[in-house]
Amino acid sequence: MIAMPVKSNKPDSAISPVFGKVKYFAIVDEVGNIQFVENREKSGIRAVQLLIEHGVKTLLMSHIGERPFQLAINSGIEVFYVGKERITILEAVEKWKNGELQNAKEVDISLFSHHH
Repeated sequence: MIAMPVKSNKPDSAISPVFGKVKYFAIVDEVGNIQFVENREKSGIRAVQLLIEHGVKTLLMSHIGERPFQLAINSGIEVFYVGKERITILEAVEKWKNGELQNAKEVDISLFSHHH
């Protein structure tokens, strides 16, 4: 399962520039079905726990705090950085499938971990 924080619960939604306070997570299964999960807690740590509960193995994001990032990594979730430009759910999944996204462990954490 692949997850990403999104701005709305619509299939053409863009990935949100926030993580812990995001309203929804889009979770995409192996065949491309999209499920939207409401993020009620508004906390980065709780958001990672929510993703774990939903069987997420891959996270695509443009921003995440350092503690939630470490929790995701330590929980076996691979985290990929989509950049700062607007990108939709399906565009991000396609780039991930094609190996075009950088593993977040391989980029400077300051690109995505500092609050704006």
